[in-house]
Amino acid sequence: MLIVTDAARKQLAKNLGESSAEAIKIALQKSGCSGYKYYIDFCDKVDEKVVVIEETPVKIVAEPDILPYLESVTLDYIQDGINRMFKFQNPEAKAECGCGESFLL
Repeated sequence: MLIVTDAARKQLAKNLGESSAEAIKIALQKSGCSGYKYYIDFCDKVDEKVVVIEETPVKIVAEPDILPYLESVTLDYIQDGINRMFKFQNPEAKAECGCGESFLL
């Protein structure tokens, strides 16, 4: 299942605390030249449509159909100078586009 680093967990908790949402949602969409892209969104209501991946310190959810795409994936939060971003690392990806935005399984 999804591995969340301490740095990512801390930033997700901060982002969630600044919103009115109930949880952070990890999602997947078709994108880029390689096929798919992970993204992070707010989940206003946690219901039977989502699966809770992590409960504390921040509730993280995903739709059931993307769970296979989260196996062995690590979510990290990287700070490099003034640049800050969430980074998904999927060791099972067969290909990634040059900019690293999308991947192919």
